[in-house]
Amino acid sequence: MEGLGIIAGITIAYIILSTLVGVWSVKHTKDTASFMTAKNAMGPFLIGILMMSEFIGTGSTMGTAQTGFTTGISAAWNLITLGLGFWLYAYFMAPKFRALGEYTISGALARRYGAGTRIIVSLIMIFALTTVNVSMYTGGAATLSSLLGISIEASVLIIGAVTILNVAAGGIRGVGYANIIHATFKYLGLIITAVFAWVMLKENPAAMDRIPAAHFSLTGIGLSTLMAWTLANIGAVFSTQYVIQCISSTADETEAKKSSLIASVTIVPIGFLAAFIGIGARGLFPEINSVMAFPKFLNAMNPWLAGIVTSGIVASTFVTILACQLGATALIMKDFVVPALNPDEKRKMLLTRLISIGIGLLPIPFALFVPGLLKTIFFARALRTTVAVVAVFMFYLPRYGNAKSATIGLVYSVIAVTGWFVMGNPWGIDNIFVALVVPAIVMVGDRVLFGKSKDIALLPQKMEN
Repeated sequence: MEGLGIIAGITIAYIILSTLVGVWSVKHTKDTASFMTAKNAMGPFLIGILMMSEFIGTGSTMGTAQTGFTTGISAAWNLITLGLGFWLYAYFMAPKFRALGEYTISGALARRYGAGTRIIVSLIMIFALTTVNVSMYTGGAATLSSLLGISIEASVLIIGAVTILNVAAGGIRGVGYANIIHATFKYLGLIITAVFAWVMLKENPAAMDRIPAAHFSLTGIGLSTLMAWTLANIGAVFSTQYVIQCISSTADETEAKKSSLIASVTIVPIGFLAAFIGIGARGLFPEINSVMAFPKFLNAMNPWLAGIVTSGIVASTFVTILACQLGATALIMKDFVVPALNPDEKRKMLLTRLISIGIGLLPIPFALFVPGLLKTIFFARALRTTVAVVAVFMFYLPRYGNAKSATIGLVYSVIAVTGWFVMGNPWGIDNIFVALVVPAIVMVGDRVLFGKSKDIALLPQKMEN
């Protein structure tokens, strides 16, 4: 009981501290420009950490460790492919998005494809971000409940309160500074657990013998899964709203590139650490359910170390929710509220905070009453890949596609991806491939059938953030 008290005390102190840091940023958030972007306020390193923060949620720790338990070190590809996505983003997308001066993905695409595409992209991204948040509220509440011994209902409310305070008060700086703390504790938790697993394996040679040789193969997950992960993760990086907001917070195109490379380098080790933890659990605790591969080590740790690791696991929940909540707020404000109401700056700031609160409250009833819905909505990353395809066409294949074909391609892709997912990915073809192919076929087909577009690509021009 004393050990549990120490673990709970450290975790609660961690939640309070990270929340206070986020709320403290309210003094820097005087208008919507400072709420949405943090121009020149953070260097490339901090921006890079923020860029990768949306992608290091529960799936990159608990999920990767679970997959490591069943398939081995190849589970690390979950994060390696994200690192590849950020590396490609650094050279091919970040400088171009920064040159546009837009802080929303929908606004960037509207420069080439018009208002219709802006609305479709915005709706797709808002749905995708909200879907991720519902899943994170549910999974995070289950984790918080089991770690702290409190009810699921209380856990959901704590998550909602913490994230709403961070986003509504501090905007991107509040999210940014809080997520730096979350990312740091996540790394600490993974390193401590991986070292602990290594020491236990070294002291127990018989455990090493229980680990299948195939667990040390980098292709254990299968080539089809690896390809699906690669396409999904590159597509998600290329089109994620929060990443665009981070890029717009850099000083220039050079810093945008540096930040993306930092995100690439710092996200990859998380995959190897989590996968190794899963492998260690397979040898040391072969009888457990794979989902317990990470948490099982807490039982054998010193409570002070276990408290830090527990805080890192909790950080996995907050780090993604904060990023998604801020991204959805930016899209709703810029694409719907401001065009409809044209508020002055004071009212715009009030509406921004109210919408961020609403986005934070929205997942609560789903997490409390209908968590079963989560099984049918994990295709959010595929939807973002569809947007990424259109973005690549805008920058690198401008001869193909116009306002009409881009909009139609997006609509058809959403319908096709959703239908394919509901049918259970027929013939073993992942819905991510559908998301990749459909908009490309529509935009190329339009060029082949109807000739050169009469649309003229708008020149990049700096915009006030």
